[in-house]
Amino acid sequence: MVGLLAMTDSAAIKPVGVGTKRALILQEGASTLNRRGVTGTSLAEVASGIGVTRAALYYYFDDQEDLVFQCYAHTCDVMAGKLAEAMSTSQGAIGVIARFIDGVLDPDEPELAVLSDVAYLGDDHRATIVGLYEGLVDQIGAIIRRAFERGEARDCDPRLAAMLVLGLISWVPIRKRWPFSAALSHASLVESVKALLFDGLAADRTAPMDYEPLVLGPADIPQSHVFDGAALALAKQEALLAAASWLFNLKGADITSLEEIAARVGVTKKVIYHNIGDKQALVAACYLRTLAFATALAERAGDCEGPRSLAYARLMHAHAEARLREDIAPLSGLVGLDALPEPGRRALNESVDHLVDVAVALFRAGQADRSLRDLDVSALMAILAGAVEWIPKWLSAATPQRRAEIARELATLCLLGLRPV
Repeated sequence: MVGLLAMTDSAAIKPVGVGTKRALILQEGASTLNRRGVTGTSLAEVASGIGVTRAALYYYFDDQEDLVFQCYAHTCDVMAGKLAEAMSTSQGAIGVIARFIDGVLDPDEPELAVLSDVAYLGDDHRATIVGLYEGLVDQIGAIIRRAFERGEARDCDPRLAAMLVLGLISWVPIRKRWPFSAALSHASLVESVKALLFDGLAADRTAPMDYEPLVLGPADIPQSHVFDGAALALAKQEALLAAASWLFNLKGADITSLEEIAARVGVTKKVIYHNIGDKQALVAACYLRTLAFATALAERAGDCEGPRSLAYARLMHAHAEARLREDIAPLSGLVGLDALPEPGRRALNESVDHLVDVAVALFRAGQADRSLRDLDVSALMAILAGAVEWIPKWLSAATPQRRAEIARELATLCLLGLRPV
């Protein structure tokens, strides 16, 4: 790993030999983590997946946390190796990043664990993974910064651009577990990632990115209904779902307890059961709330005047801002969808289809007015969420002023991409 392990406790990370038993365990562990989340990734389930006993895993891992840690470390190790390879074999920043993306998302390579539940790890393990991730961000950011200095890239925030690269790469293996009506190839998803990163959504990249952001706020209860029982119940449910989503985003849904959520809102756990239900029902409700919120944002952006490119700029800005605000906090759909009960998954399917229909219609309108590019819209819709889903995991401590800067910068990156204008 080029320049990364020097910043961390390299002795804590064991090398992985290609084709070794430990490599097979890490592959199975990564796939299970992405499907079922941390608590659904038991040593017994991973052992069963590769045909060994649970006891055999203790030769390679101390416990479940060590398995998660080693899967996450392996992800960072592979990414660092692919980046070093890209830097040694490709020319120019765009070429290096394209080669890096192709290498990490090579369909012939094993699936990597998404760094979704880093907060689950103990202090030392967590610090190591954060250090490895920050090392990757620093290296990619340095590539983008030098590219701007040489005129090979547009002037942008290189750190945010680097995080966007990693966020989109991490979204692709998760996306295939989300329900979409359109059948999409892996190659089309990878090409859409590169199209978004390098050239953005806008057809005219010289047009000014001059837009007023959508005004966001938590669910408002009309003043005339302030004593209405149904309105108060809705407000209470919204507060619970926002609090739950914020904690789920920071820590992961698996390791956030109902007691923590109740304490954050100032109620008892019984109130959560009464208003929403058990933990699985709460996670499903958070997802449905997020999808309804995203659909409403797309409709609001579509109602704004001007070219549809600016409607999409407002939309991406709003998504980024919302994920940095505790009072809104859409749930980031990273891992663990397979752990939801079937009724919740069916409801998600319907909500996703409706959201995609609204977002596609808005993009088609932009193609019609020639402000948005001629892209594979189905594949683009499938990967666009990856531009923002990573935000609360890595940027939740941003100040209000910084939140606004992050939201506008990410919207601009999505519309204009990295190439020089």
